[in-house]
Amino acid sequence: MKKVIKIILLAICLCVFIFSAYNIYKYLSEENANKKLNNELMEKAIIETPNDNNDNAQENEDILLISVDFSVLKQENEDIVGWLYLEDSPINYPVVQSNDNDYYLRRLVNGEYNIAGSLFMDYRNDSNLEDDNTIIYGHNMKNNTMFGSLQEYKSQDYYDNHKVMYYFTPEKNYIIELFTGYTISVESDIYDLSVIDSSKLEELISKSDFESNTKVTEEDKIITLSTCAYEYDGARYIVMGVLKEIEKK
Repeated sequence: MKKVIKIILLAICLCVFIFSAYNIYKYLSEENANKKLNNELMEKAIIETPNDNNDNAQENEDILLISVDFSVLKQENEDIVGWLYLEDSPINYPVVQSNDNDYYLRRLVNGEYNIAGSLFMDYRNDSNLEDDNTIIYGHNMKNNTMFGSLQEYKSQDYYDNHKVMYYFTPEKNYIIELFTGYTISVESDIYDLSVIDSSKLEELISKSDFESNTKVTEEDKIITLSTCAYEYDGARYIVMGVLKEIEKK
């Protein structure tokens, strides 16, 4: 009887091991597929600016380090509405928008199912960034892809070296001057797309994990980057910035 029990336990352990190994293999395969697709899109549509411009980039943040060919991207997927870029970080991705906030949660920009999903804009937002608050979502991936590096903004040093992001659309280019980053609940009114008044701005800045000199007013257009956090159930980490248009050369 004991021998039978041992055999059964061994079989159960073996099944658990195989199941776990399969899930790890599947997870890594999907991560690699995500990286491969994004690299292909970058090769096709992203052009780096000449080195002489890059040398001066830290002194002049209006100098764009990359340019984006949206005619190429639109051939890949009409849902691509922008491109988000943060220098010296993993964040260098297309942004898509569907008619809900579920479709790209677990799909790549080519529509294939993938646990990493895509960076996607809230379906309620105007893709031309005409809203007071535009929200872009991305998964908090363990390998720092997608928005896995967003919580680096809990560190003042990280902010000091990554004060601005860039957002590109078919019509305009923007610099994003970051002013706050902290953990919130998924139930926060930030996700209601409500108007952000002066008292709300004061609250947002007071809770920030980093100190910023970015000036923000009620008249400014704001972009909110959101990812999962694990401090409590329903926790999210957000980083918010002011959108400032950069004239296309």
